[in-house]
Amino acid sequence: MNKKSFNLPGQSYWDKSYLNLELQIVSEQDKVRQWIEKFFDKAEGDCLEIGCFPGRYLAVFGKLGYRLYGVDLTPRVEQDLPCWLEDCGYKVGEFCKLNFKDFKSKKQYDIVCSFGFIEHFIDWQEILKKHALFVKDEGYLVISAPNFRGLIQRALHILLDRKNYNRHYIPSMNTDLWKDIVQNFGFDVVYCGYFGGFDFWADNQSKNILQMMILKLINRLSPVLKKLPKDKMIYAPFCGLIAKKRTPN
Repeated sequence: MNKKSFNLPGQSYWDKSYLNLELQIVSEQDKVRQWIEKFFDKAEGDCLEIGCFPGRYLAVFGKLGYRLYGVDLTPRVEQDLPCWLEDCGYKVGEFCKLNFKDFKSKKQYDIVCSFGFIEHFIDWQEILKKHALFVKDEGYLVISAPNFRGLIQRALHILLDRKNYNRHYIPSMNTDLWKDIVQNFGFDVVYCGYFGGFDFWADNQSKNILQMMILKLINRLSPVLKKLPKDKMIYAPFCGLIAKKRTPN
């Protein structure tokens, strides 16, 4: 796939998007939150999110009892996000405004996670490998991204959501490759695949009459489409990986 066909966003895009964004935890009906809570119970420990702002999934781990840490480049990450998390009653560690590629830490974490992060990098393999460096022995790596690679999801996003589609590096949405990378880094895979049943959303952008009609049709068919078998790569909205780091022999 031609890398030049993608229009991966720079930091100014995210800063503008986050400027006045209200901070809040995702709803209990959110598919990624349900996926997290399926595998993780209440516990103590340290959780680091890469690309942590606005913290809507990091807050899920706060609710489970983890102390929260984060790294992001957006200006609100050092004050607004930790203050909000503290106001929610969660345990809060260090948050830093930094490019993840420059991030260094002697500390390792019980959970290192990112949600909708690695797919914005052409060198996503190196980004994923760097995630793994900060996981302590017996700790967990948790990665999630949208699935625009599945046949049906790809077709719908190209037809109805092209600008948003181009902001993502589609080859990164391959959980088989994720699995190979983390296994080579000494992890046992707990979950690797596609999840969320059928769902589709389109970013805010101008749409013609045909596109609007197709979106309305999808919404009308949604109750039926949601009954399709879950975890099918061709139409599931999310990719996910959970892996546990082995203790060296």
